[in-house]
Amino acid sequence: MPNEKDFASLFQTVDEHPEPINAEVKGNLPSWLRGTLLRNGPGKFECGDTSFKHLFDAQALLHRFHIEDGHVTYSNRFIRSESYADSLKRGDSIHMQFGTFIPPDPCQNIFSRLFSWFWKEEIGRDNTLVNVFPIKGKTYAATETNFIYEIDPKTLETLKRVDLLKEFPADVKINSATAHPHVTPDKSVINISATYGRTSTYNIIQIPPSSEKPDERPLEGGKVLCSIPATNGLGYMHSFCITENYFVITEQPLVLDLWRAITHRFSGSCPADFLCWDPDRLTKFHVVDRESGTRVGVFTADPFLVFHHINAFEKDGKIFLDGCCFHDDSIIRQVYLINLRSTNQEEQKKYDVAEVRRYELPLKELGNEEVEKPLPKGADGLDYTLLYTGLELPQFNYAEKNGKPYKIVYGLLPNPDDPFGQLGKLNVETKEILKWEKPGSQPSEPVFVKAPDGKNEDDGVVLSCVINVSDQTTSLLMLDAKDFKELGRAVAKVVSPMSFHGIFQHEQGL
Repeated sequence: MPNEKDFASLFQTVDEHPEPINAEVKGNLPSWLRGTLLRNGPGKFECGDTSFKHLFDAQALLHRFHIEDGHVTYSNRFIRSESYADSLKRGDSIHMQFGTFIPPDPCQNIFSRLFSWFWKEEIGRDNTLVNVFPIKGKTYAATETNFIYEIDPKTLETLKRVDLLKEFPADVKINSATAHPHVTPDKSVINISATYGRTSTYNIIQIPPSSEKPDERPLEGGKVLCSIPATNGLGYMHSFCITENYFVITEQPLVLDLWRAITHRFSGSCPADFLCWDPDRLTKFHVVDRESGTRVGVFTADPFLVFHHINAFEKDGKIFLDGCCFHDDSIIRQVYLINLRSTNQEEQKKYDVAEVRRYELPLKELGNEEVEKPLPKGADGLDYTLLYTGLELPQFNYAEKNGKPYKIVYGLLPNPDDPFGQLGKLNVETKEILKWEKPGSQPSEPVFVKAPDGKNEDDGVVLSCVINVSDQTTSLLMLDAKDFKELGRAVAKVVSPMSFHGIFQHEQGL
């Protein structure tokens, strides 16, 4: 792992490098690998006198590795969100972020200040630092609010802000949407949105593929497939699952307290404080028929938190659902920057690690959405099967295996001193694990790229953005997805902060 000082440096502001930097290629790059790895994550951790407090607060920084004819370049650029632009203009942060409260502007007169206590939209909701994905052949950066930004995947320039609340054509308020939509084989985009209110709902929304019209709007043709009332408060959602015939929404006991949100200016609280863990509340799996858009069943499980579902599929009369699960919400508090930057190794070892769990939902129980059915427990008292302890930020052969039986998942693993110090390949059937680790290196979420002539699930390469702070380098690591051995790497002489999620775009585009 990086030493203590270097690990803290992963969470420091860096300079932009919008012009491509030639990376030194070491080893052998597959001749068929042509395209672009895009990554999104935090990059600016303070503005003026304001230092952001939480990992989810920093301003969004896009990363780009471009691979062509054996050559690799690296570039990065901040997303020019309105919150970013406003902060630069003022020389200080004026928009509250997930874990950082920003008080009202003291320069306003008393009447303006009173008005702003109730009406000003000050939360940095358009800081889209979590993920990138395609809509209608274009590339968008997203977080978990109603805003997304179109970006140029070649230059990383910010092109256009899209407001789902105002621009989604269906008669539903989209106050937020997950950062992990699904893209179907026909290039439709399916996501879960939330509507806040006295009666809050989860909405399954669909955006169709491009009609190729020159003036087509990004959300044109969007519709709501299903709406489900929330259970006594809106549960937090970061991702969800699709099988061949069903959507599965996991409603978990991390609940949005709307009263705290409404009164946050008086209490000095921020969005991290709006989320409340209820240990007495069961987790619910809402199963929705994809064809009819009807909820056909609700299963309950003991409380757990999941950011990243891995996959789900139908087999032997059941829906098998795999996810990276936590026992509670402690991990959210553990990734405040004061903890991540701590030079106390004992503190660094206290991060919760995710469990790869498999839940089994019996299809024979579907058909009555009014009756909530508890999942059966085994002799160990658990309502799930534990497949592995320690894997997070999962990726797999999505194009071929999403919603279908699969064997292989890739992810980040902890080592004794670092919660994300290794890359791993897990066989969910045999529980065999392969690992990659290099001292002084900090890998990112792995991304699988299928070989064009590949016949097996793991025929291809795994890409990861690896940071070595002591050497001041950022590398594109390439592993053989089958044996998890290093094929090569492309080293750029620039240091970058950690990133969250990304995609690989083949040379021919999305």
